[in-house]
Amino acid sequence: MRRHPAELFDELWSKYHKKIYTYFRRQFDEHTSEDLCQQTYLNAWRYISLYSENSIKQNKSWLFTVAKNVKNDHLRYIQLHSMNFRYENLYETDVTVEINIDESISIQNAFARLSEEERQLLSMAQYLTSKEIGSVLGISASAVRNRTQNAKGHLKKLLEDLKVNV
Repeated sequence: MRRHPAELFDELWSKYHKKIYTYFRRQFDEHTSEDLCQQTYLNAWRYISLYSENSIKQNKSWLFTVAKNVKNDHLRYIQLHSMNFRYENLYETDVTVEINIDESISIQNAFARLSEEERQLLSMAQYLTSKEIGSVLGISASAVRNRTQNAKGHLKKLLEDLKVNV
């Protein structure tokens, strides 16, 4: 029996809204993150209201694929319109961590120096399994694990170069 699209949408919202928002927040300011999160759920609503629930294989990885596409569309828009793009508040989480402002800026700078793929992998790795990330990016789970480990090593080296004690 097919569920009403609103039921699936409500489930996606309640389970993943905070994670999708945080995914965007690691790369964008608060307002942009809210807009991109809203666009993600708008795109998801459009899809699930047109197609059967069975066309979505894994809800979580499918929704993060939608989010990734929304992010890429936004970045293309920025590039097309020659706007400056800044990474802000990359390490904002629900956990309170005491860190001085100089260290915080250094961490943001180090994260911004990573490649787009490295930033994406590290952001997604907090919420998705290697298999789910592989599904989103179109690579194998072992490639995800390997690339994520390399990205962590690169970030660690950048932080050491900036003399940040993390």
